[in-house]
Amino acid sequence: MSVHKSLFGTMPDGRNVFNYTFIDEHGQSAVISEYACAIIELNVRDKDGNLRDVALGYDTLNEYLKDTRCFGATVGRYANRIAKGQFTLNGVTYHLPINNGPNTLHGGPNGFAHSLYESEMKDDSVTFGIDSPDLDAGFPGNFTLKVTITFKDGDLRMNYEYSCDKDCPANITNHNYFNLNGHGHGNILNHYLVIHADKYCRADDNILALAPTVSVEGTPFDFRVHHKIATGILSNADEIIHANGGYDHCFELAGNKNPAAIVKGDDSGIVLNVSTDMPAIQFYSGNSIGHCRGKGGAFYNNYDGFALECQQFPNAVNEPSFPNAIIKAGQLINTFISYRFSR
Repeated sequence: MSVHKSLFGTMPDGRNVFNYTFIDEHGQSAVISEYACAIIELNVRDKDGNLRDVALGYDTLNEYLKDTRCFGATVGRYANRIAKGQFTLNGVTYHLPINNGPNTLHGGPNGFAHSLYESEMKDDSVTFGIDSPDLDAGFPGNFTLKVTITFKDGDLRMNYEYSCDKDCPANITNHNYFNLNGHGHGNILNHYLVIHADKYCRADDNILALAPTVSVEGTPFDFRVHHKIATGILSNADEIIHANGGYDHCFELAGNKNPAAIVKGDDSGIVLNVSTDMPAIQFYSGNSIGHCRGKGGAFYNNYDGFALECQQFPNAVNEPSFPNAIIKAGQLINTFISYRFSR
């Protein structure tokens, strides 16, 4: 196993941006950038032993600076949606930038997915850190996040450690878009998916998660037994139609059972196991990718990648029936996401 550092580009203010390439025992590799603490590449072996890059992304830093899709990014302070861009905490109402219909999405337009992290390499791991000052994007308190990343035996593991000097809502996740047949190799509709969730959140017309959670039984959201992603999308259920013709929904994980989700590429035979200690996972089937140029001259369209975002519940700061997502002043939170690949 080894880790190598290389220059990726230069920020508009002149700061250098470095990428780290992790290489595991099997010659598989993961490339992580200081910009957005983003996954740039994930080269893993398919059923025939060939390497395929299963992460959607771009070739250059400049393209990431313009990105609105959060390709590969670490998202915060609060992933997913906060209703009407506001919340009240300890008697104070905080206002956030609105960037998704009437709501705030992924911490706003200048959240952690659009920030440069500091980095420190130690043996076979790299820790990426960011400090967010009081009232940054409207959130209270001085917030510190560290993301320690390793890549061993096909397991990309992200350990998150964060704290704040004031009570604050916090929800950190990774927003990688996967295509297990390889980025640029068509859509993911024939991938097979399992999500270990008995309940999910219905969503309103702006894709804001609604409480309480409801049973997946008899719905297109029942992934307790694997089936193709296309099956639910082609059902034309109202919930699917309202989410731009696909999935963009939060699932309540069944007692932190791991893996929380399993996906298999129909052509490659690559299997992704997603594990976490977080209470929920957002499944997004890439319904609104649109049409954009990606790595190596590839073009991405709707459904060409999926995201499985392990997280706290969306809008939990405004919805008391959801599990608490407020961290107390001085409280240190440790949590993780694991993407393990096999064939």
